[in-house]
Amino acid sequence: MSMAVSPATALGVDIGGTTIKVGRVASDGSLTDTRTVPTPRDPHVLAEVIATEVDRTPEPVIGVVNPGIIDERTGVVTFAANLGWRDLPLQAILERRLGRRVVLGHDVRAGALAESLWGAGAAGDMLFMPLGTGIASALVLDGVVRGTGWAGEVGQVLVADPDHPGTRVPFEQIASASALAARYAAATGSSDVSAGARGVLERLADGDPVAAEIVRTAIDTLADLLADTAGLLGPVPIVLGGGLAEAGDAVLEPLRAALVQRLPGELRAPLRAAVLGSWAGCLGAGALALELRQERR
Repeated sequence: MSMAVSPATALGVDIGGTTIKVGRVASDGSLTDTRTVPTPRDPHVLAEVIATEVDRTPEPVIGVVNPGIIDERTGVVTFAANLGWRDLPLQAILERRLGRRVVLGHDVRAGALAESLWGAGAAGDMLFMPLGTGIASALVLDGVVRGTGWAGEVGQVLVADPDHPGTRVPFEQIASASALAARYAAATGSSDVSAGARGVLERLADGDPVAAEIVRTAIDTLADLLADTAGLLGPVPIVLGGGLAEAGDAVLEPLRAALVQRLPGELRAPLRAAVLGSWAGCLGAGALALELRQERR
């Protein structure tokens, strides 16, 4: 009688601008023992907070992912605007405090790894682009996430500002989740952005013409960028997460139509929504730790 073999597990830690997500990630993609705690800006206080969470588990390798510009080869956070960090040796700080091996990654590249393994990427080629508070992207080719440092920071690409003709602004000021809320508030004279992108999308569903124009502009700008990307990469499947993608076909169908207008048939790729949601980064962090454990055997 054969005994079932339990999947290998590792701890994943996703450091966000306001909260830290922690969970145990198994090699089959299951996520258990999840919890969230507030994110401190001081990296040494953060190490103490993570240590409190990590001390509950015997896992020898911890995967940690962070937003911003990350050099995975050196374990350094080159720049993280929302945390006020620059040239921070986060991996070394955490390893000293935790007494365990830490693998540091970028939150979006880690999310792409998770979607590739267990989500919408189906373990193939994929361009992953979550439209969250900011915008970044990650490229998966042959099941391997490519790039480090500034690679994938498409949110910083300058595009035409629809509100101020003749000027240019970063792409994420047009199409990110926070941008949708901010632009709607500015267009309506409201100071309330608490509902975020979800509020704008709800108003879109209710037929609000201002919301429709804000979303249309975001879709057109996103389509321009994706069409340029397809010209460079070829018809790599596109997986969108967060913000606009949460609206499903209400956004994906107009975006597909916009891409048809911009690309010949040979360059059109499948476009679908991500499936792992806000825990993709934590899952990806765990996947990085599992990969490192496998390499060390």
